[in-house]
Amino acid sequence: MHIIYTRDASLQISEKTAYAPITDPNYFLQAMSIDLPSETEVKAHKHNPQERDTTHTHEATFIFKGKVALSIYDTDNTFVEKVILKEGDCSIIINGGHSFKTLEPTSLFEFKNGPYFGPEKDRTYF
Repeated sequence: MHIIYTRDASLQISEKTAYAPITDPNYFLQAMSIDLPSETEVKAHKHNPQERDTTHTHEATFIFKGKVALSIYDTDNTFVEKVILKEGDCSIIINGGHSFKTLEPTSLFEFKNGPYFGPEKDRTYF
């Protein structure tokens, strides 16, 4: 796991690992890296309703095909670092900004806490 620290939080670039918490328990987006052997069973369950107050949008991106150059920015828009994400990598943005450019045809999943209000309200471009 590669961790990029910014002033107010951290960005974590996760590579495939056995079993490890990826995000701090206090973050709005919770993530675990879990590698399970064949025949592992997780008991049927559901998550209980909980009142949560979210003021920040945390975002995770999982690359399942392709390659992406991800640029990380601090909360004051200062460039921090550029990393290359490839198949099987996941980035989690906790605070600050980011941009990316695909380096080859890419398929990815993006996850963030909602509700989503659209780019006009949800983003500040710099």
